[in-house]
Amino acid sequence: FGPDTYRYAALLEAEMPRLGQVRRIVDIGAGSGAGGIVAAKMAPGARLTLTDVNPAALRLAAINAAHAGVEAELVEGAGLEGVEGGVDLVIANPPYIMDEGDRAYRNGGGMHGAQLSYEWTLAGAERLTPGGHMILYTGVAMVDGRDELHAALAQDLPRRGCSFTYRELDPDVFGKELEKPLYREVERIAAIGAVISKRE
Repeated sequence: FGPDTYRYAALLEAEMPRLGQVRRIVDIGAGSGAGGIVAAKMAPGARLTLTDVNPAALRLAAINAAHAGVEAELVEGAGLEGVEGGVDLVIANPPYIMDEGDRAYRNGGGMHGAQLSYEWTLAGAERLTPGGHMILYTGVAMVDGRDELHAALAQDLPRRGCSFTYRELDPDVFGKELEKPLYREVERIAAIGAVISKRE
């Protein structure tokens, strides 16, 4: 596990105790399953669903969950495809790097790498049950001192009946990326944590 996984786990551990009872957790783009496992351990009895586009990642996530003593449902697909019904806790650690190779585990798409984080957050907000929450860990490229993801979420989440809190967890991650041509406009990449809350 790399630093992102540890920061993601620490964010979940810090925020979940404030959310009240959790009955159903969906970890979008679960990868190794680390986030879902941490969340499930903090919400005994909650139903856990791990989603990913990569079947090999889901196999490994299943092994990790079983080793941790956590029961998990596996859903292969992008975002919340294949996940039925409402959810009271969505968690996600989307890819957030602009990747010339377009590797699914790494490429966050447009918005300087924040597009996937934006799309997953809006999808999660749509599926939250009243009073439900989403915890997002991701990275954002700062351009001219502006956080494009924060601005987009501030505009679009209220329309979906949601409020959110948002903070920088690390002001400067993946500094080597800034040497690449894709990042010539970018000042820094910050790791952020956000908690999205659906009105009751």
